[in-house]
Amino acid sequence: MKIKKYTAALCLSAAVLLTSCGMYSKDDKRVLDAVELYDSGDYSGALAELTDAAAMDFKSMNPETYYFYLGETYFKLEDYEKALEAHSKAVEIKPDIFKSWVTIGVCQRKLGNDTEALKAYENALRYDPENADSVGLYVSLGTLYISKDKPYTAIDYLEKAAAIYPEQPAAHAYLAIAYAMAYEYEKSDEQLVLASGYNYENIEAVKERIEEIKRR
Repeated sequence: MKIKKYTAALCLSAAVLLTSCGMYSKDDKRVLDAVELYDSGDYSGALAELTDAAAMDFKSMNPETYYFYLGETYFKLEDYEKALEAHSKAVEIKPDIFKSWVTIGVCQRKLGNDTEALKAYENALRYDPENADSVGLYVSLGTLYISKDKPYTAIDYLEKAAAIYPEQPAAHAYLAIAYAMAYEYEKSDEQLVLASGYNYENIEAVKERIEEIKRR
């Protein structure tokens, strides 16, 4: 499922037209207004509208769409526990919402729950492995498995990222680390060259990490 992102103009025109026709309830209108505010960067205003729509007396709005935007709004406001709660409700209703699973994973990681983050990321990929955001997700999974000292699993995910987007510098940088952890130093060196060639910003930190691995 791809969540439809309403533009401000679309939200406003749709709300006026459909409310006047009786197709939208007041809560539908509040969610549309919230999306307009969200798109403009007014996350506090969006949250106020979404809170007012909490009765969820909808005629046209899907409940999972409400929880999706509620979760994204809380995430923007850095309330990761409430963002996690809202997105969890969204995927209870509609399990194949890619972006909800991604945000759940990010929230879990920020809350220090790496194992739950892995599950969420893997769910996202199971439902939509070809999504445009999948490259970053593969890299995130790779870094998590590096942190869990599982270099071969990390390599699998990072190689997928590099195959989809060969110019992704982070994929090559973390591949260099993962290969070093797996004692494949020649491959590590090759990936380090690629990461540097694609201007990975923290290349010196990666080199230091690899030297630490080699000294173990």
